[in-house]
Amino acid sequence: MTDVCTESGHDPLPGRTTVTAHRGRVSFDVPVAWDAIELAPGEVVAAVEPDDADRFRTNVVVTFTPVDGALVDWDREASLREAAELDGHLLLDREDVEVGGHPGTRRLTTHATPAGESVTTECWSTVVDGTGVTLVARVATLRVPEMAPVIEAVAASLVVRTERLVAA
Repeated sequence: MTDVCTESGHDPLPGRTTVTAHRGRVSFDVPVAWDAIELAPGEVVAAVEPDDADRFRTNVVVTFTPVDGALVDWDREASLREAAELDGHLLLDREDVEVGGHPGTRRLTTHATPAGESVTTECWSTVVDGTGVTLVARVATLRVPEMAPVIEAVAASLVVRTERLVAA
């Protein structure tokens, strides 16, 4: 994968490339070998690790949602929705953190896929100018120790710019 955005304001770590979403207002770094999924050229909405085995592929997804109200209420609604929709959903941890330079939340959960695989999800959310921005990372639970440094680096690289951030 090549750099989708060369104007992210920073240089990615070696072996990483910066991808952007939401018309360049959100960026994050992913491993160079990962596949970017774009809605349109330059509009990355997800990145997944290479498909080199018959296993769950670690992935990160960024979403944008119009939000009327406070971060805490929106985050609680999202958590309840996940619990209702995902088989075996279990909230492991939740904390208030900075997300992309803004007040936000981090949730750590686990659930089972339809194939019975255990997946661990780490989710960072913030609300900026009425738009909810969420970065979700999913990894097969047994691979969490291996993939944790990658996921932490992706989350640490997240930048959310405030200029005209409006949910699509």
